[in-house]
Amino acid sequence: MSASGIGSLTTLIKRLEAATSRLEDIAISQSAGWPLEQPDSASSKDAEAPAADAARAPAASSGAPLPPDAPALVAWKEDVVPALSHFQSLSAQVAPLVSQQAELVHQALQEVHELVAMASACKKPAQGMQSAELQSRLQPLQSAHQKVIEVRDQNRGARDLFNHLSTVSEGIPAAGWVAVEPTPGPYISDMKDSAQFYANRVIKDMKNKDTKHVEWARSFMDLLEALRAYVMEHHRTGLTWNAQGQDLAAYQSRSPAPPAPAPPAPAPPAPAPPAPAPPPPPPPGAAAIPAPAASMDAVFSQINQGEGITRSLRKVDPSEMTHKNPELRTTGVVQDAANPSKPAPASKPASLSIKKRTPVKALEGNKWTIEHFENEPHIVVDGTEIGHTVNIFHCQNCVVEIKGKVNAVSLLSCTKTSVLLDTLVSSLEVTRCHDFAAQVTGYTPTILIDSTDGGQVYLSEQGLQTEIITAKSSSLNVSVPAASGEPGELEEIPLPEQIKHTLQRSSTKALAHSEVVQHAG
Repeated sequence: MSASGIGSLTTLIKRLEAATSRLEDIAISQSAGWPLEQPDSASSKDAEAPAADAARAPAASSGAPLPPDAPALVAWKEDVVPALSHFQSLSAQVAPLVSQQAELVHQALQEVHELVAMASACKKPAQGMQSAELQSRLQPLQSAHQKVIEVRDQNRGARDLFNHLSTVSEGIPAAGWVAVEPTPGPYISDMKDSAQFYANRVIKDMKNKDTKHVEWARSFMDLLEALRAYVMEHHRTGLTWNAQGQDLAAYQSRSPAPPAPAPPAPAPPAPAPPAPAPPPPPPPGAAAIPAPAASMDAVFSQINQGEGITRSLRKVDPSEMTHKNPELRTTGVVQDAANPSKPAPASKPASLSIKKRTPVKALEGNKWTIEHFENEPHIVVDGTEIGHTVNIFHCQNCVVEIKGKVNAVSLLSCTKTSVLLDTLVSSLEVTRCHDFAAQVTGYTPTILIDSTDGGQVYLSEQGLQTEIITAKSSSLNVSVPAASGEPGELEEIPLPEQIKHTLQRSSTKALAHSEVVQHAG
């Protein structure tokens, strides 16, 4: 190919690149400045040219919601909706108060469905979960979630239904998986475990009285499991967005608004207002920005100008030239064209902050409930009886002293909480706690520790006969009186965490032989 042919090809490529860049600028300016439809703009729309209507048609269609056959929405209808309907149906048969709470659960999951539909049609915001647009869509879900919990908090006197209401209240936070990244599935499992604690109580109390309550408790656990399976299938690492979708702000602004009230009777016409003042002139050093072209003909007209297109550029004043004014290099740019200051980082929205619950210490029947205490150095439970059970939930930085002989004590989801107790008839249970401490001055037959990280158990001389069962736990130590017999001297025993497994094959099947790896020292 000749040199002139290569030069022509290079020139053509540059012109095509310039045209493409110009087309992208026009598309961005149209999508950013698309006006909302106003009731009094009918006359102005009649005056618009057909070409402008045609240019805006693609932008309008892009704001339409995703078709209902999107995979995530179809799976929601097939997997979650049937489980929710079954739960609502059984709730209506159990009690009106339970049915009322179930309706609020339906509203919360409906908000989740709306968020899934939104994500299926939109691109993920650049700020992620800190996006103001996204936070405005999370607020209805937060409100629905709070209403479900308030049903339990406002009806603590309903003893026959307290475990029912607590089952749903502990499980409804699973609906907040849309704001959890990158592991929403395990988050739902944690909420399901919290609800399972109360669901087991419902099953235990009602299995010989009314099996409808048992079926109800299992239906709610099935709903949470269906939600978890759905999330693991379609939103494994967080809410799945549409990479080719529209901007979130555009999706919100084009959603249908509620009908406006009827306007009042028209008033007599007012005198015409004075003409608005002209806009202020641009600063002397600012370069004029050409308005976007009205059509593609204008774009190619500018391209065909060739070298003449540079005539519209402003001549640089010698006072703005850095090679003639070295002091300008220290500032980086000319003073009147300085870059705007960077926006301050967005603060954490209030919708994501965890609302502080009201501390509760109450005796309901034969069950003590102590929950949502923080930084309480001494919580005393007295007036106990041998048939009482003490449940300690969601406490942080607290010390609980239980006086007298009781049946059982349970710690659930507590952090840096210590328990001082005398004697137990049944057992001490510790589940999903972090950095706990328990001291038994008398005797307890069994201590159960499950899914706990960090704990210290202090036993008396009688406690040497206690059985300790652990599962999925780490950093556990047991302190017992030292063999030397010195008063006040304790001997610390670490509980094993490692298990060695060896595989063996017999004549009929293969077996696994497990051996605890003891701590040295």
